[in-house]
Amino acid sequence: MAITTQPAALVGGLLTALVLTATSAVAAAEGITGYRSAEFGMSSEEVLARLETDDVVNVETQETPDDDLIIDGELRVSDGPVTDVRYVFPAGGDQLALVVTFHPDVQDHAVVKEQLVSRHGEPWGEEMTEWWFEQLKEGMPEEPNGLAIWGGGESENQERGRFVRLWVFDDYLSVEYLDTRLFE
Repeated sequence: MAITTQPAALVGGLLTALVLTATSAVAAAEGITGYRSAEFGMSSEEVLARLETDDVVNVETQETPDDDLIIDGELRVSDGPVTDVRYVFPAGGDQLALVVTFHPDVQDHAVVKEQLVSRHGEPWGEEMTEWWFEQLKEGMPEEPNGLAIWGGGESENQERGRFVRLWVFDDYLSVEYLDTRLFE
């Protein structure tokens, strides 16, 4: 499965980057509860039980050297490309904190971004995105070409620490759905 090669190294970089940003997560996100039917805070057993109904196949489970539990799979939907999906349960707990999707064709950027805008509204402005980009890019195994971030609503139902980040690389896209509070 494609997800176990270069993206496996990406998780280490992502977890390092999350530690750097968890304390600086000052914005709130509305409506970011997880990925498809897998919600932040669910146990690995609960997530595994939902994968079939989410059209995730070829599921593999592994533990990292840092004791993070990883569930890998492929999203196969009739109206979209095959997408590698990684569910991350940080060491010390069995709660879903991060879902990363890998889109193998960078030309899907416009479609993926449009889908995210339809679900979460417009991404953050350039200034805040540029700040995050500078903070996170050094911890990544390969320097990204671009970043768009969703999160930060202004309502009574705020959820601090929940974000969606679209990373653009030379030959693929990565979308992270994360709850930084579950990495503490």
